[in-house]
Amino acid sequence: MTQAGGLDNLGAVTSPAEGLPVTGIWIAQPDTRSDARIVLYIYGGTFALNRGPMQEIISGRIATHARARVLLFDYALAPEQPFPLAVEDVAATYVALLEQGHDPAKIVFMGDTSGAGIALAALLSLRDQGRPMPAGFVALTPLVDLTFSGGSYVSNIRSNGSTSDVELIMTLAFDYLQGADPRHPLASPVLADLSGMPEMEIHADVNDVLYDDAMMLAEKLRGAGSKVNLYEWDGLADTWQRLAPLSQQSTACLARIGQFIRRQTGKQAQVERATADKLITDYQGLIKEFVQPHTRERVDEIFEWSRAHGPEWVWPFIQRRLKHGALVTQDQVERDWLTMLFTEASDAMLLISSSRHILMANRRARAMAEATSPILFRNGRLAANGEDNETALSGALDDLFSPKPTNNHRAIRLAMPGSDTPRLMRGERLNRESEGRGVPPVVLLRILPSAEDISIDENALITWHGLTVKEAALAAAFAGGTALADYAEANGIAITTVRTQFAAIKAKLGAGDQAAVVRMVLQAAAQAAFP
Repeated sequence: MTQAGGLDNLGAVTSPAEGLPVTGIWIAQPDTRSDARIVLYIYGGTFALNRGPMQEIISGRIATHARARVLLFDYALAPEQPFPLAVEDVAATYVALLEQGHDPAKIVFMGDTSGAGIALAALLSLRDQGRPMPAGFVALTPLVDLTFSGGSYVSNIRSNGSTSDVELIMTLAFDYLQGADPRHPLASPVLADLSGMPEMEIHADVNDVLYDDAMMLAEKLRGAGSKVNLYEWDGLADTWQRLAPLSQQSTACLARIGQFIRRQTGKQAQVERATADKLITDYQGLIKEFVQPHTRERVDEIFEWSRAHGPEWVWPFIQRRLKHGALVTQDQVERDWLTMLFTEASDAMLLISSSRHILMANRRARAMAEATSPILFRNGRLAANGEDNETALSGALDDLFSPKPTNNHRAIRLAMPGSDTPRLMRGERLNRESEGRGVPPVVLLRILPSAEDISIDENALITWHGLTVKEAALAAAFAGGTALADYAEANGIAITTVRTQFAAIKAKLGAGDQAAVVRMVLQAAAQAAFP
């Protein structure tokens, strides 16, 4: 094994990749197991450039943050090997991993710039072949539209004095296509049918010429019913091929990607996927004799698509009102299928309207409300137990239900009656596109059983916010309910030192008070705690 790259790769090492249709290397921490999660990294080089040292550095960081093995491999390059040979190489490499016995639920695709477009095209090809989808896909400043229709190609254009970045991209893209139609779904995957794709995370820089590609991809995925998280940055690398120190934004972006990969390939996600498959099979058997023959094919398509999604897709499914074909009756779908999903979910979950009316609550949530709990059900509406809890819940819901919410996700920390142990809830606004379309906003609330189950990634706090190791440990303990004085006593530290550290935490987080510190730290906890 050899050290990967000359820049800081966080200690990852490389080894040759064997038994694949292409050449490549594995990049991982020295103690990483051979059966660890896998990141299939399709590097960007505008279809024509070989992978460089920077891709090894990025791979090393992803391997560390995600606790994964990263496969960095070569694929067909233009102009000698034009479209669609690169797409075929990526698809063949994934199939080879499956044939070696690797679980698709432990594999995540990742691509940057043109590599993201090639990777997405490979996923479309694999879907059409009937291959199982990987657990997720990460796109870094993706190039997915070779018709170059986005306005950011004009508004964000940059020039080095002799040529612009847009001219260079277009020239190399034409060398890649060599006469093929740029509107072909595997050339410009943002123009394709994107149904059945795995959950995706997209990272884009607002100043990049590819910014609109990322926006169009996110909207197209949502329209196809896929789950997608879009992160907008100001300071990402303008090319991940260039050998240069990573910016603070790029470093934070890679740390966040690591969390996404861990979440998608974690044990909890696999259990939920297996549970969803069983529910789908059971329900198909239940309604089989009632489905009209001419709608059976469309019914099967709906359920196959739903296998890749968790409870988050339930409310959008109601919204579509059997758009893809009649499933007996709308009433039966809502009573049987949707109730089954919520009833068997592993988390306590509620769907609530802006008036706090409880549209649906599973058994775990109802049992929690009936026991000693920070939440109450009053006349069919959600309430909080205690004035402070009510203030926290109201603030979060007001933000989520506002016409233009600042964030579609909110972590909510509530105090348990008669206990020093807090409870964490996460609110998520589901129907982001509802304004002006006659569909009311809806929020999905998930509730963790105990704050003891919250896993706050201290390394992420260090990376994202520049906290020291000691500051990250204090921030995590404080967000978990430990008072500053108790922390000082438990760790044998003077209270004045702890207060100085806490003041530094507030400054680095940009928090105005203690509540803001807790809220920002719990955002990281909520992101990791819920798939």
